[in-house]
Order: sequence, then C-alpha cells, then structure tokens
Amino acid sequence: MSRIRVALGARSYDIVITDSYRDLPRWLHRVRLPAGPAWIITHPALAQRAAPVVQALRQGGWDAKTILVPASEQSKSLAMAERVAHRLVQGAGLRPPVLFAFGGGVVGDLTGFVAAVYRRGVPYVQVPTTLLAQVDSAIGGKTGVDLPGAKNFLGAFHQPRLVVNHLGVLRSLPLRQRRSGLSEIIKYGVMADAGLFAYLERHLRDCLALSPAAVRRMVTASCRIKARVVSRDERETTGLRAQLNFGHTLGHALEAATGYRRFTHGEAIAVGMCAASAVAVEAGLLAPQAEARIVRLLLAAGLPTRARGVSWPKVRAAMRLDKKFLRGRPRWVLPTRIGKVVVTEQVPPVVIERVVRKYLT
Repeated sequence: MSRIRVALGARSYDIVITDSYRDLPRWLHRVRLPAGPAWIITHPALAQRAAPVVQALRQGGWDAKTILVPASEQSKSLAMAERVAHRLVQGAGLRPPVLFAFGGGVVGDLTGFVAAVYRRGVPYVQVPTTLLAQVDSAIGGKTGVDLPGAKNFLGAFHQPRLVVNHLGVLRSLPLRQRRSGLSEIIKYGVMADAGLFAYLERHLRDCLALSPAAVRRMVTASCRIKARVVSRDERETTGLRAQLNFGHTLGHALEAATGYRRFTHGEAIAVGMCAASAVAVEAGLLAPQAEARIVRLLLAAGLPTRARGVSWPKVRAAMRLDKKFLRGRPRWVLPTRIGKVVVTEQVPPVVIERVVRKYLT
C-alpha cells in the first residue's frame, strides 16, 4: 500500500493505492469517519464486485447498504441525483450518511454531486473501479451532472474524504476501458511529465495489458500529478488546474454533440488532444515532431484521432455551452513540448474552425 496526499488544509485527504479493501474501516477511522450509516452507490453490473467493500464496512461496524444506478452517462442527471437523494431520505436515521462511489467516472461524479447537496453536504469516499477514474475523475472534488448538450454544467467542488485505488479490480476491465483510461494518462505525460510519456512509448504493450508493474507506475505517476495540481489550485482560480483540461475543449464538445453515446470520455479526449496539438503547431508553439509523437502514441494505444461524421455546427454549439467558454472564446490548453502546456483564450475563431473541421472529416 502507498498513499499520496492531496494537501488542502482542513479538506486534505489521501489517495490510497492498494491491492485490497480489507483495511478500509481502519483508513476511514484515520480520517475521522466513525462507523455509521453507509450507502454504496454503484452499477448493477458491479454489485457483486462491491461485495468486498460492503463486507469490510460491515465487519468494521458500518450499516452498509447499496443503491444501484444505470451504467451510462445518462445517470449523470438531475433526475438520477433526485432519485438517489429520495432513497437516502427513505433510509435516513439520526446520523448523516457517508456515501461511497463504487464505479467509474459517472458514479463518482453523481455520488459527489449528491454528497455536496444532500443535507447541504455529507462526507463521501471515492472507490474507483476504472483506470480513468483512478487516475483522474475520482481526485480533486469536481462533482457534477450533465444537462442536455452541456457536460458537467451543474456541479460543485466537494472534496472526498478518501480515495481508495484498488489496482486489482482493474484486471477485469475490457480493452476499450483500458484504452480510455490510458488516454488520460497520456494527457498527464504531455501536460506535466515527459518521463511518463516516454515510459508509455516504451512499455505500451504492458500498459494496455495492465501488468502489475505498469499499472502501478501509471496510476502512481498520474495521481501524483493530479494531487499536486489540485493542492495548488483547488478551484481552478490560478490557471494551473486548467492545464488538466488538455484535450477537453474539443473532447467535451464531441461527447455532448453525439449525445454521450458514440465516444467514451477517453476516446473523445484523444481526438481533442490531437486537435489541440495541431492548433499548437499552427500557432508556432509546438514542434511538428512532438505533435507526431503524441498522435503516434494515441494511435498505437488504439485510440481515435479523428471524429469523422460529427456535425461541426453541433460541436460549435456544444463548445459555446462548455464551462471553458469564457469571454466569448473557448479556453484551449496547448502543448509547447512533451511535458509542458499553456492555457490560452487567444486562439482565433478562424483557426479553431479550420483545425476542428479537419478532425471531423
């Protein structure tokens, strides 16, 4: 087991990287969450895999129950948040509950949002089961639900009390989910860690196979980057945390424009990273050789580098609804070399349209 600290003063918490849920009650006691009512929010397909979490909690004296939500982006909605909240009210006792998100980014975002608004805020714990969630969405306290055509448009900053990354649960992930998670890890390499990027280039087969050494290296490195950034810019006020949005300006728009059905999050971000890299080359910020390395690694990982057939007007409309659309212009995160990016709103609209259209054909 290893721990990575997200340093936020009174809101600080640990990311625990482990191979077992056995010590979960002890970790909860360390963060001053005494045994009480617990609700594990998860998908029907994951209910059996959540059994060790339920068992560990009950053995630790917790009154643990499960709430099931559908396994799709459509679960990130106000309607589903209301359904979960009603279930909590029906089972409410004298003590406020602790919520546990057992699943990927959808479950994590939904659980965090409900925890932020239920009784004006209750504690929650992230127990991510996908590679993408373990390295990214479970960390940092961004919670939210979608509106039609607008991803994560309603939300709150509400930090978890603990993040538990069980590496063993990743072994059963299908290849598409492994690739989707790898997309976010590639993002970290381009954004902040040239050594991680080079490791992915050299050991891609092991990374896709989720070999023990490779998965520990990827998860640990990515969590350290995310923890460092969040600790310095919790609410995205200095521009540092905005760097984590490399690939997301177009990526989120692609998800929204296709009704959250065609692409996984990581696939959409992969296309977004290619487009952002092309914009950076056109702006003279990035060497073409570096762009070629980024595209080559994404292709080798089996990720899309184009979003053929997606409507430009729908993408443009979705970009305007994204929360990164500021002062009439979208905010872009552009690489200047492998391991460094800049955040800018100064990309001319004509350049955006020309580049993005290329990635939609």
